[in-house]
Amino acid sequence: MISISMLPVWLLDFGGALAMIILSGLCLHHALALARADRESPLAIFLLWFCGALFALAVSRSSGHILKHLLTFFGKKDLWLGLAPYSGSINSMAFIVIASVTLFFNRIETIMERMVRDREKIEKNSQDLFRLNKDIEAVIAERTKAGMALRIAHEVRNPVTIIGGMVRRLLNVYPPEEEGRLKLTHILDQARKLENLVSKFEAVRPESKKIFAPLNLNPIVAEAAESLQAEARAKEVSLIPALSRIPLFFHGNSSLIKIALAHLLRNAVNACAKGNRVVIATEMTAAGCQVTITDDGPGISGEILEVLFDPYRHVNRQSSGLGLPYVKQIINEHLGTVTVTSEQGKGTTILIILPTHLGELTGVAGGTYAI
Repeated sequence: MISISMLPVWLLDFGGALAMIILSGLCLHHALALARADRESPLAIFLLWFCGALFALAVSRSSGHILKHLLTFFGKKDLWLGLAPYSGSINSMAFIVIASVTLFFNRIETIMERMVRDREKIEKNSQDLFRLNKDIEAVIAERTKAGMALRIAHEVRNPVTIIGGMVRRLLNVYPPEEEGRLKLTHILDQARKLENLVSKFEAVRPESKKIFAPLNLNPIVAEAAESLQAEARAKEVSLIPALSRIPLFFHGNSSLIKIALAHLLRNAVNACAKGNRVVIATEMTAAGCQVTITDDGPGISGEILEVLFDPYRHVNRQSSGLGLPYVKQIINEHLGTVTVTSEQGKGTTILIILPTHLGELTGVAGGTYAI
């Protein structure tokens, strides 16, 4: 009577145990296929380990249930009592493996997400460096071309001027009917052509800003400040952008200006101690677009301040010796100015003025473009 009443329970237990083994085996099979398809996928590896541990748990637990009923049915319940602790320990180990795999891969997922973000940042920085390298190559090429043109113009103009002057003096001496006068006139015409050619060489000078374009200063300053936020947080220094509410348009190159601003901000952050502040502000003034970098750090001594932008005399900077002179060169390329004021113990202020694109065009037209 008891056997008949327990039969449905045993059948259900047997069926459930077999179903657990079959379903967990199918999960393991699919997880293995996913892992083989993408061996570098953290999710696929996690599923493989998880399904493997789940399959081991299903086999252990289901086998224990089946074995328990079989031994009980054949009257060997005492034997099951001796095997039960081993079966329970296997189940416990499977549970521990499942929990460990889940917790481990949860941490791995966080690390992988951070690695993906870092890779995106590296790719973006690589693209920025590539563009900057192209811009610097263009600047160097333009400088080389302009320098060669001016040198050739200088070397040719002197003898042409002498030849033209002597021919004009000879023409004043020769009578109009002399045959040699026609030859001298021809020489003078050729000298004038050489002078025109020299003028064309000199005209290369204003063409050296092809890589410059009208830009809004505010986004460039914001990107430069954002790129230094991690360094500032590591030193527990507050880096605060205070951007103008109106667009500040100027004529220049965004990569070069960003490099210059980032270098100045890095110097300010490195000079500051825990709890100091660095504020970078922008505004439009009568002189043009203004960028002010102010910090409340230790300041700069007067001796260093005098040679701050001198690549040959100033050797006490924390960064590379050519950093600040390069910054000054970039600002000069944009027809701007950079000045530094500082008082030891009270901080440093860096003031950058960049003319608007209209002012820049006027400057070039007036011949003030710096080579």
